[in-house]
Amino acid sequence: MRFTIVGAGALGTILGAHLLAAGHPVRMLARGRRAAQLTRDGLVVHGIASLTQACEVITAPDPARDDDVLVFAVKTYHMADALAATAGLRPVSVFSLANGVMKNEQLTRAFGAGAVLGCMANVSGELQVDGRVLFTRNVRLAIGGQEPRASELAAVIDAAGIHADADPAIETVEWSKFVGWVALFALAVIARTPTGVYLDNPEFARLAVQLIREAAAIATARGIPIVDQSPLPVASIAAAGDDAAAAHVREVGRNLLATAPDHRMSSLQDLEAGRALEVHETLGYAVREATRLGLAAPVLGVAYTIGAGLDALRGT
Repeated sequence: MRFTIVGAGALGTILGAHLLAAGHPVRMLARGRRAAQLTRDGLVVHGIASLTQACEVITAPDPARDDDVLVFAVKTYHMADALAATAGLRPVSVFSLANGVMKNEQLTRAFGAGAVLGCMANVSGELQVDGRVLFTRNVRLAIGGQEPRASELAAVIDAAGIHADADPAIETVEWSKFVGWVALFALAVIARTPTGVYLDNPEFARLAVQLIREAAAIATARGIPIVDQSPLPVASIAAAGDDAAAAHVREVGRNLLATAPDHRMSSLQDLEAGRALEVHETLGYAVREATRLGLAAPVLGVAYTIGAGLDALRGT
């Protein structure tokens, strides 16, 4: 398979380096300082995997060469620009590694439903100032949709070293991550600590439960079942009593402290680096969906207000 990866942040770099090391042709669409880093140093990954791979860097796609697998690895607020940059491509398969659940609607409008695959990335890394990426978690990259392409693509990525599989219930998988992710996002920028620290905190654990319950209600109203999966068992948390639900959250926190004590959410990385927060396309999307569906979501609303306020303070 031939891959074109749009964006060379943490996840784009991790995926590109693994695919190149496995012998697959990969073109990285990047610009500015990041393009210069990649041209000079290649894709450099350290942490739970150590890879240095020279890569082909492009600043604009070529319909004659970028028509196989197109991967978007950009922040949600960059999707509109990334889609504009790739207009005219007609990939066989396209998916996004981004957080949130808006992405598939955007991809379908741009490339047609037949090309779009769902994706849930429970993979973590951090792009460092020197251009290297610290690879911290390699749990699961789930792909679903059109078969047999979803299974073939998942098999290629898994063989390259990123734990991947095809899931026929990809919408449930994506929403189950999203339900937990909105809580993780909000608490990371409020607590400003590694993920395990705030999840094991009794007060923040209870706040996480409230955020998860409100987000889970949105999925339910849309007819999408949620399930327990890493990193948070959202179905059990949403269904349990207050004390049991908080205990689920704290258990995840303790496990992270033991296995990945330095793990930090991308929202916290962005906040500390002075970058824009993915707040309007994620927490904002949840609040807008709750309003559309006639659901009360007061805690999500407060979390969105805090996130949007912090984002607006950038540079002040």
